[in-house]
Amino acid sequence: MDRFCLGASKRLSEIETFPEDAAEAVLREILETGCLSQNAANIEAARREMLRLPPDWVAAHLPKVVPSCLFQEPEWQEWEFRRAAELLRAAFPAALAWLINYAKTLNNPEVDEAIADFGDKKETEDVTAP
Repeated sequence: MDRFCLGASKRLSEIETFPEDAAEAVLREILETGCLSQNAANIEAARREMLRLPPDWVAAHLPKVVPSCLFQEPEWQEWEFRRAAELLRAAFPAALAWLINYAKTLNNPEVDEAIADFGDKKETEDVTAP
């Protein structure tokens, strides 16, 4: 993260003060680490970092960043949706609502099932659970 903006990793709560390109690169890195990875430690690290970001900022920038880094390969879209929803569900309700609406446009039955699971609060899969 620090390669995008000096000291970014220590100042995530101040991301609104970063240059916009750098700030969005930081968000992209967090999303990629938390949603593309299959390593539980990386996913957990991304969740911790995400919680340090201001919710309004995340909601405003997620629509610009997600299409450039997630949901590129249909066979991974369900995994990526579930991980992204897990990243957002604790503290980012507006961003989560946007993600769900965006995911519906993917026209992927597996993603639709994941959305239904999540919406019905049946979502119990947590890749980091023991």
